[in-house]
Amino acid sequence: MAFKIAFSAAFITVSLATAAHGQTAPSVEGNVSLVSDYRFRGISLSDETLALQGGLDASWQSGFYVGAWGSSIEPVGGSELELDLYAGYGGEIAEGVSFDAGVLVYTYPGQDDSAYVEPYASVTAMTGPAQSTLGIAYAPEQDNIGDDDNLYVYYAGEVPLTGAIGLSFGAGYEKGAFGDPDGDGDDKLNWTLGLSLAAAGLDWGLAYVDTSEDVDTGDAQLVVSAGRAF
Repeated sequence: MAFKIAFSAAFITVSLATAAHGQTAPSVEGNVSLVSDYRFRGISLSDETLALQGGLDASWQSGFYVGAWGSSIEPVGGSELELDLYAGYGGEIAEGVSFDAGVLVYTYPGQDDSAYVEPYASVTAMTGPAQSTLGIAYAPEQDNIGDDDNLYVYYAGEVPLTGAIGLSFGAGYEKGAFGDPDGDGDDKLNWTLGLSLAAAGLDWGLAYVDTSEDVDTGDAQLVVSAGRAF
């Protein structure tokens, strides 16, 4: 299964690059950050300790893009790295309304039989200065997630407070392979409220993160981050 997933990711990347052939050169952007806790859908994947993260994206004027993003994590088998590969397409539906859709492959270098695929889609709308996003991610049944599937639906909002400070908030619902970490039979809810600040050449963040799950890695937490895009 891991081989098939890796092959699929490579095929997607090549296909999108081929589709973009003949267009202007892609725009390439990168990012790097340090976070006090790597929280993914409310759950800590770094055992509530520091995580180093970074990514690289290439996008074309047509709307096609490919990218990779990685983070240090609490070991998954023999791997201490999550490396996500993704490819997709986005564009504007109407004035102030845009969409994004693609496929993401979660990989854990050094650990066999752990990679899995998750298609995703979202719609973003602007209402004055406020931005709202509704999204869905669905991992179909796969060997590497226990022969189960997984559904995640979420809302994310952002509102600028001043020129340098922004407010963010969001919530998500998850069911399936990753939707019940505490094993009580209830699906997982997660929510977050945060502030962002651009200062001293860095993007700073402070977020309150919590979930409905009664597990140590899902306890309420304040997460601090510092990063830079380039």
